[in-house]
Amino acid sequence: MTYPLDKVGTKVSNLLHYQPYPAYPFKDTVLAHVFPKTFFDWSLQLAVPVTFALLYYTIAHSANHFQSGFDHTKGDSFKAKVLRAVVILHNAGLCLYSFFTFFMSAPVALDLFAQGWRAAGHEGLKLALCSIPATNSLIGRWSYIFYLSKYYEVMDSIILYLKGKKIGNLQSYHHAGALFSMWIAYRLQAQAVWVFVVFNSGVHTFMYAYYFCAALKLPFPKTLKRNLTTLQILQIASGTLLVNLYYFLKLDPVYVYGQLLGSATAQSGFSKALFGSSKSALTASAAGQSLMQLSTYAQARATFPASQRDSCIETTGSAVAILGNTLYMGPLLVLFANFFISSYFKQQQQSKANGFAKGKQQNGNGKAVNGKH
Repeated sequence: MTYPLDKVGTKVSNLLHYQPYPAYPFKDTVLAHVFPKTFFDWSLQLAVPVTFALLYYTIAHSANHFQSGFDHTKGDSFKAKVLRAVVILHNAGLCLYSFFTFFMSAPVALDLFAQGWRAAGHEGLKLALCSIPATNSLIGRWSYIFYLSKYYEVMDSIILYLKGKKIGNLQSYHHAGALFSMWIAYRLQAQAVWVFVVFNSGVHTFMYAYYFCAALKLPFPKTLKRNLTTLQILQIASGTLLVNLYYFLKLDPVYVYGQLLGSATAQSGFSKALFGSSKSALTASAAGQSLMQLSTYAQARATFPASQRDSCIETTGSAVAILGNTLYMGPLLVLFANFFISSYFKQQQQSKANGFAKGKQQNGNGKAVNGKH
């Protein structure tokens, strides 16, 4: 199957070869000095995430054989104090970064949804969902940096190891897979890249805030940690469901485009009546520009061939990225669910069993302390 923006006349098997690199998102910005174009292009080569992920996974599981169980962060030694400070700064940094990414990315998507819903109801909402481009200056910029952050997040495993714990399959699969899934979503310019960025950064804000407070030895109920695990499971399940909707949604861009133009005109008239002629030009321009963002996508989609006009997915690359992320999310969801069950349900059952046995021992007559069988 081919999609509206695929190169015409190219075999489906070769379409990915012609997938262009994403537009450089830091042109004429201060961040161009931090992420120069040469580094940007190099970091998006397939060999970079694959090599890093394989090395990380191999080293992590090899290191488990040498794990002594000694917690290097405990004690009064200078090394232990430094490591504790590193853990605190690591969690604080990722918490603040995750919040910043969410704050910068989520409003862009929500604004587009609001434009579509106000103008054309659920049809506008569908078009907005399918039109959030990875090439958007804000979405693209923060998506790329979010991809890079996945390299740094392996510090979680290093910290875990220094605390005397082994790196389990959930930890290693999660970090290695997240790196590749963000790479493929951004590299192939999947429209759904915003889902991974917004959902993951939102959950990570809470998760690293909890780890930061835990590193400071602040008292927290165990249910809070369980709720965070539940939130991660919900993020994976809902995100996977949402991105797979892209395969099935059917659009009516011609109708939505007409509704958006009408909404822009009405908004401009409302602004003029509300603020008067002195401010009407600026206000109408701002309102119109906001609404025209989605109308631009609607107009472009309306020019697609009639047989492909209703397609939510625009390129084969986007379809492959969604498939790749779905294949990654499935096993991850199973690993998280297994962790949840073994960490909370089984421990709870074991705790109850131990309490019952202790009660029998203390009572000495085969009954629990409270007198019940």
